[in-house]
Amino acid sequence: MVSKIVNIVFNAVLCFTAIALNSVTIHATRKTPSRWLPKRLKALILHLAVSDLGVGLLNHPLYIARLVIELQQDVTNFPTFYKIYLFASGVFSYASFFGVLSLSLNRFLAIHVHLLYQALVTFKRVIAALISIWFMSLFLPLIWPRLPRNISFPLFGIIVGSCFIVSGVLNCKIYASVRRHTRQIQSMTVQAPVPQENPSLTMARVNRLRKSAFITIYVYIVFLVCYLPNYCTILFIGAEPSFTVTFVKKYTHTLLLLNSTFNPLIYCLKMRHVRHTVMKMLQNVFSSHQKLKFRK
Repeated sequence: MVSKIVNIVFNAVLCFTAIALNSVTIHATRKTPSRWLPKRLKALILHLAVSDLGVGLLNHPLYIARLVIELQQDVTNFPTFYKIYLFASGVFSYASFFGVLSLSLNRFLAIHVHLLYQALVTFKRVIAALISIWFMSLFLPLIWPRLPRNISFPLFGIIVGSCFIVSGVLNCKIYASVRRHTRQIQSMTVQAPVPQENPSLTMARVNRLRKSAFITIYVYIVFLVCYLPNYCTILFIGAEPSFTVTFVKKYTHTLLLLNSTFNPLIYCLKMRHVRHTVMKMLQNVFSSHQKLKFRK
């Protein structure tokens, strides 16, 4: 009982932080000029921020309501509520999940096919991919409950597990490529003031790619820490629905929801221009508050 109350209070705090931080991130990202934040990357970050905002607006309150119902042991309308809860919480969780995968894929292509990136990854294709992610995020929560247990759990394990592996491989290749490009630039800078071997590899470009790549890696690491425990407990429940594992799942689900608070912190701390936009917003809010207070 005490653990459920602690979980309710913790989720209430996370609900506020997820809504506030992601709202600020969305506004700051939209205000950041395209010369500092490319349109493709901006669209992917906005997608993640919107899905994380949805977690704060819907997933956290529904999860708190579920814990309160379980605490009160009111099972009258629980089956109907549980269906709504599974669908609504699944939509934004899947959108955030596939958003991290698309962000990793985007940075991988930007580094590995940089000469063809502009033609291959157009803004329209990015938008089409994000629309597809939202349709998939709506479809999966609808289809899982209708599948037999012996099919849904293995299928869930294969699909989600494959996404974990693909994202991990992409981020490892991103890290290795950025390190290699950095060493190439450093060696060419020492040999000649203007690199002749590959003019496209300039220090400024590599620095921009390195920063965006490391942001992607940070997002993936936090995503892995928050999502992987919940994924493992779901697989354990599918294999052996014991009380102990089900009890643990309540905390791994809270950890999953915590990801929506961490993501905007990464953007604000690691993306200088987004951080500056946030600081200007806060300065304007405080200055307006001081003017209003002075008038009173």
